[in-house]
Amino acid sequence: MSRNRLPQEEANGGTDAGQGSPARPTILDLAALCGVSPATVSNALAGKPNVKAQTRELVLRKAREIGYHASSTARGLRMGRSWSIGLVVGDIANPFVPDVVRGVEDVVWRERKNLILCNTDFQAEKKTAYVRSLLDKQIDGMIVLSQILDDQDMERVEAAGIPLVTVNRRAPGHSCDYVGIDNQAGVRMAMDYLVSLGHRRVGFIKGLFRSSSADDRLAAYLEAVAAHGLDSAPSLVVQGDYSIESGDSATRTMMAAAQRPTAIVAANDLMALGALGALHDLGIKVPSDVSVVGFDNIQLAEHPLLNLTTINHPKRETGDSAARLLLQRIAGDRGDPPRSVILKPSLIVRGTSAPPPAVAVAKPRRRGSSQAEKTQAEKNQTAGT
Repeated sequence: MSRNRLPQEEANGGTDAGQGSPARPTILDLAALCGVSPATVSNALAGKPNVKAQTRELVLRKAREIGYHASSTARGLRMGRSWSIGLVVGDIANPFVPDVVRGVEDVVWRERKNLILCNTDFQAEKKTAYVRSLLDKQIDGMIVLSQILDDQDMERVEAAGIPLVTVNRRAPGHSCDYVGIDNQAGVRMAMDYLVSLGHRRVGFIKGLFRSSSADDRLAAYLEAVAAHGLDSAPSLVVQGDYSIESGDSATRTMMAAAQRPTAIVAANDLMALGALGALHDLGIKVPSDVSVVGFDNIQLAEHPLLNLTTINHPKRETGDSAARLLLQRIAGDRGDPPRSVILKPSLIVRGTSAPPPAVAVAKPRRRGSSQAEKTQAEKNQTAGT
């Protein structure tokens, strides 16, 4: 460092006064340039009616000339707002997530608000850290996708007065808006369809513990088994965790049982993909030996090499609905009772489903027996049988 150079100059890139990039203009600079007070500049930029048209035109023109932009951070601190929405997701790598995020982002962008995306990997420590960080940033509202916050984090959000919308999983014991699909209707569609094809022994790969959507899907499966009088056995219901690996493992468990299922319904598409992989490894043909049905209709499901029959979850509409609910809360109707938006599923039939294998039927014996059978009959007669 040069003896004649100040530390501040070194931090600014080592330039002497007057030689570096110009400092960002402030509202004080703009006010001085226009010959008005900073308050008048603020009112003019905000479009308030108590500013003369000539003054407003002057302020806007000078602001463009010097490249002045109002600081949303400073404005937010003054008003207790940040014009930002926090979106907390469990696994950004899950193909289900991007379409939902896009639905949220479309709405937030149209409203000229910022979206802060936080990925927790379903880790409690990360969830808590992100919640605290979002609250420190004075976000206007929060959306939590496919996971739930623990009670302490929920209490922090509620204490801060931040509107919250949960997506796909309800927050029991807490008052917040919810957006999800009719999980039970979706599984019933899958089961009714398989029964219509002739399946009587259907396996089910269930989702995570402590998930309201997983509980709903399992309940619908069990109700369908009872309603249709299908085969029921503990080996037909296997725990998964919404991952491809758990779908693979669950399927191998089912296929190792004494009586294999002729069809498998997975609580999401990733587990269905795991099921397809396991069946391929085991040399079991899909769908001629075993049918597979997923849930969500992720983009990968329609790939020609997979062609997965599944239940469509309107993902972008889910994100859109969550963002709209949240913005309505932020706008002022915070005292209203919690609201729920339940979206309708639909069945997408593709190439992984078909009637079950035909039961082998013994052919009637033709008149006249083979020579070996005749010889054996003669021996029986000789022996007096």
